[in-house]
Amino acid sequence: MNASKNPCQKVMSELELSWLDASEHAASRLFIWRVPANGESLLDGFFALQQHPQGRSLPDLFLSINTPFETGYGYSDALSRQFVEQYEATPDAAFWNADLWLPCYSAGQLRDLLQNFAEQFANDFRHLVLVLKPSAVSDESAMLRWLNSWLEQGVAAPRLLLIDTVEQPIWQPLHAANPRHVWLIEDEIDGMRVMHQTAQQQTDTDVDRLLFRRYLADAMLLLEKGSAAQVAARGSLALTIARHRSWADQQAMIHNLIAGGWLKGGDRAQAVEHYRQAQNISAEVPDASIKGQLRTQSTFGEAGAWFSGKAYLQAAKMYRQAATEAQAIPHPVFEMEGWRMCGFCLWLCGHRSMAMEEYARAIQAAKPVPLQERGQTTLPLVFQDLLRMYDKRRTEALEACAARWQSDKQQLIAQAEALLPPGPEVEQIRQADSWLQLQLETTFMRMREERENIIRRGDESFRRVVLLARDNLHPYWSGLPDIAHPFDAPPNEWQRLPAWGEGDVSLTDFAGSNPL
Repeated sequence: MNASKNPCQKVMSELELSWLDASEHAASRLFIWRVPANGESLLDGFFALQQHPQGRSLPDLFLSINTPFETGYGYSDALSRQFVEQYEATPDAAFWNADLWLPCYSAGQLRDLLQNFAEQFANDFRHLVLVLKPSAVSDESAMLRWLNSWLEQGVAAPRLLLIDTVEQPIWQPLHAANPRHVWLIEDEIDGMRVMHQTAQQQTDTDVDRLLFRRYLADAMLLLEKGSAAQVAARGSLALTIARHRSWADQQAMIHNLIAGGWLKGGDRAQAVEHYRQAQNISAEVPDASIKGQLRTQSTFGEAGAWFSGKAYLQAAKMYRQAATEAQAIPHPVFEMEGWRMCGFCLWLCGHRSMAMEEYARAIQAAKPVPLQERGQTTLPLVFQDLLRMYDKRRTEALEACAARWQSDKQQLIAQAEALLPPGPEVEQIRQADSWLQLQLETTFMRMREERENIIRRGDESFRRVVLLARDNLHPYWSGLPDIAHPFDAPPNEWQRLPAWGEGDVSLTDFAGSNPL
């Protein structure tokens, strides 16, 4: 290995060797590449390099695909079409008549398409490798069925590659069940260590800046792998330089980092002290926006330290302060989260009325956030907490409905796939998919009506929270987990508000103890 390579290049070389070794196992039809979570981005970078003409260093052709998984037959079709589209979009691509192999509705049909491609271009690469990272998976058991179906095909040029992490080895059952045809690649690549090594190799004519970056990289690495005292010791060296150069923003950042080390080590008093120093020094940051965000983040840090120690009243006080600071930036999402956590802490302490006031402020703080983006914030948790506060049993019944919907959906997908032969034709797919859509929509409507009945039988306070959520999120919200129409149907009859949903919508403090 070339000693002149930078840390990132060295990791790429290590990954190359790992793949070359693993790919020699001729019986393997599927590979699982497992790395630490903080090394996953390095692995993604490796695949990106291999797919770039100037970065490719291996004899194999890699293609990363993030197509979502809905059903096995739909996934086969989507993968085949995306593969063909990407090839046809390649500049100066040689002719390949993919139409002879389309459509693909099964793993076997997809394998035949890819095998034909690999044979036609056998002089251009050794193996064709599809790197599968689905952006969403409707049913993990259905995807496992599809992967097992792929493994049942004969060994061929195309291979599949999946990625998981040491912390979450989600594909381990697949490997355990198929040790002969599934090869596990394990690499202990470390994104933090690469960052640290890169910082150590950097040069700068400004000695203070150079040393600061190195001490900061050391402290960040120690935060993950070392002790709180080690983080504090290395962070203090960086702080000395930042104070000498009057870098207020960097001082605040280092104090927050040291606080995180102490909090991880279980010393909340030390953590709180450094979070407070970060809050104080942030006042000296000249840029108002950066000043506000640093101070707010430091206040959130202190609040979290109190919360982790179950000092909920003190945590509530700090979350309220964080919300006020976020309001001044302004940062609606931070503000909303501050009020929400303040309310949650007060609720845990038994101060129900005060908690209600803070939750109401959280809802108000979310107003500037675009309606379509609010579902990705913690606003839905505000309404779920309110429902639980008013009527715990009824809220749990709504959650149970959502769990049954997921279970029923998995069973229906399995039944639809069971209707199909190994190499389905278009009409067979059309019939199976039509049956599945009808069953899913029927099940969805039944689940929705069950949820509506649970809400309808609640008292006025419970129903008003639901209406308030529908006004602030979307018009068919019925508690968490949130459940969308199975086919994202456009607004129509099923989205209308029920008859009980008439009248003014406001947050009131009625007792919510009705029996189911």
